Amino acid sequence: MKARYLYSIAFVLGTLSLCTSCENYFDKKYLDNGDPQISVVKTYDYTLEEADYVTIANNKTNKAYAESLDTIANRTPNQKALARVGENHCFNEVASADMYVPAFIYSKYPHLDPGSTFNVTYKTDEGLPAYIEMLNQTIRYELSEADYAKIWGEEGKLYLSPSVADKVTTILPQIDDDMCIGVVYNYSSKEPSEGGRIEEKREILYLFENGAKWVKYTNDNTPVRIVPDNANGQAVKFLQNNYPYAAEDQIVAVMVYNSKTSLYDAMEYKYNGTEWIANTGIIEEVMSFVLASGWSANLSTYYKQAIAGEGNQGKLTTQEFDLEEGISYIWKFDNTYGMKGTAYYSGPHTGEGWFVTPTIKLKNATAPALSFDHAINYGPLDGTLKDQVSVWVSTDYVDDVRTATWTQLPWNEFDGEKGLMDSFSWTFYNSGRMDLSAWNNQKIVIGFRYKSVPGQTCCTWEVKNILVNEPEEAE
Repeated sequence: MKARYLYSIAFVLGTLSLCTSCENYFDKKYLDNGDPQISVVKTYDYTLEEADYVTIANNKTNKAYAESLDTIANRTPNQKALARVGENHCFNEVASADMYVPAFIYSKYPHLDPGSTFNVTYKTDEGLPAYIEMLNQTIRYELSEADYAKIWGEEGKLYLSPSVADKVTTILPQIDDDMCIGVVYNYSSKEPSEGGRIEEKREILYLFENGAKWVKYTNDNTPVRIVPDNANGQAVKFLQNNYPYAAEDQIVAVMVYNSKTSLYDAMEYKYNGTEWIANTGIIEEVMSFVLASGWSANLSTYYKQAIAGEGNQGKLTTQEFDLEEGISYIWKFDNTYGMKGTAYYSGPHTGEGWFVTPTIKLKNATAPALSFDHAINYGPLDGTLKDQVSVWVSTDYVDDVRTATWTQLPWNEFDGEKGLMDSFSWTFYNSGRMDLSAWNNQKIVIGFRYKSVPGQTCCTWEVKNILVNEPEEAE
């Protein structure tokens, strides 16, 4: 995989490289606890539009690179995957953003200074969940008169009752391992001796498990429902009618029979508190790219935000709660000092303020860590500074820090110094590498919390140069 990345960047003439490897103003800065004062370079936020995907797919450098990857005669999987980027307006498993965005940025911005960083927001098709892929191969099987006769041991009963319903598995055809069948049959809640008759039509999903036996299909994590034919394939309306009190973030999979393909169309839906949203497999991600003089595969960078000198705070967002009368905010962007947080305005006040990063994807991470530069002054001297300023990680944050689950990161001590100093000044120093390996291959959000309580001295906390990356020795 690394060889692929190296070749990709070489195609961009060694000019623009993925941030996963670049040395600039804060790569490797504190691996040896060096000089804490750093210079600032420009960071840009860029969101790919539909037209950009078409441009990427048609870029001559990208097309040449894709062609070079297709080394087997008459087979063009990489070229086809790149073409799909333009057709579907998203990247895919074969044609990924790290392979083809560098040439696009270089062609669009050929005169930027080395060290300039792009945080690019893009869409990628990760595919549907594996169980949905399986359900999309499900066939329908409707019991015949002969099937009913086999189950009952006699002719004349064209329905199943509670006493024989479980015998369906004895007449089902043999198919491939771990494939499903949607079985349709007439049902009576009463036995023949009780005046049984056809009351309803049922459709039950069965799985041929491990090539050994038929069992009713179940999913421990997500309920799976088959939409009846009389619903006319309206999956969302079916969910609205059957889950009128759905909880936010509830997930339900539905299957709709497609008479044209003789298979079911399966789709996973998630309730967002207002409506049911289909999981198309396409997700939005952010990746950092940097303009450099050359390419080296030393570091993997998952997120980088300089803040100070940027003219804005990038995609960092703020939220504040329980502010005492006399203050209207805690966090504020400052073009010189970065994100600046304090509850001191003509005296100490109480309140809670957060600023949070966009989603950071630690894909294929080995030893990821967070580091940042910060300065703290006028803080409490009674040992409560750690309660006032803290850093947290969440995997389920959406848009409200109060409803997310957070894990606090401990402050570092390294080489006789501390990531959270005991003395106060306006001198910036580095936090040291705060371990994130517990979240390898997960998507996280990092939150910086300032919280003051009654009677506490209120510090001023300045934060800039946020970096989430791999150490050089992890490569």
